[in-house]
Parts: sequence; structure tokens; C-alpha cells
Amino acid sequence: MAGRYGEAVAARYLTRAGLRVLVRNFQARGGEIDLIVRHGQELVMVEVKTRHLKTKTAPEHSVTWSKQRKIITTANAYMRELPGRPPPVRFDIVEVLYEPHVIPRVRWIRSAFSMQDAGFTWSR
Repeated sequence: MAGRYGEAVAARYLTRAGLRVLVRNFQARGGEIDLIVRHGQELVMVEVKTRHLKTKTAPEHSVTWSKQRKIITTANAYMRELPGRPPPVRFDIVEVLYEPHVIPRVRWIRSAFSMQDAGFTWSR
């Protein structure tokens, strides 16, 4: 429940910032990408982390190296479905901190991690 709410908040936030949501909850074997958006010429793979406002640790810390690898592998599957040469890709995290009856706080972390960080390169 909180995850879907956070994804809706994140999608609205990014849309208001001028990005265009292309896909929600893209799934491929072994992984999922919460949002795939277009930001200018870049394709942005967005991991949304939703937590209660009183959570002590930053949600971004739950995007571990292992989780990054799953996201990158899933992004690779998405990119293989695209015709032609793939555009530049970026991996962002959007944190949504919520509490009932309070406007959620959103933190957008651009280029939160890269394929090189996880030891990957694109493959067709």
C-alpha cells in the first residue's frame, strides 16, 4: 500500500519537474523498475523508496549494491526491447517520506548510482 502511494507521489513530483513518465512498474525476470521516465535526452530508471516520516535511516540506504544490480539488469532487459540505439541512461532514487494527514516530503536523488558502480555495461 505505501509503495504504490509513494510511486504515485513520485510520478506526480517528477511530472511537475518536467519529466515524462513512460512506464510504471516495468518487470523482467528477476527485477522491477518502479518508474521509467524521460528527462530531456536521457532515459531515467527510478527506484522509489517510501518510508514513514519518523524512520530513522534514509530510504536511499535500502538501495543496496545487490538491489542496484537487479535494477540495472532489469533496465538492460527494457533497453533490449527498444528499437535502434539506446539513449543515455541514468539511475535515480526518489524518496517519499509520509505521515497520515501530512503533505509527503519528496527527495529526488539524481544519478544515485551507475552501471559502472555495479560493474556492468550494456549488452544487446
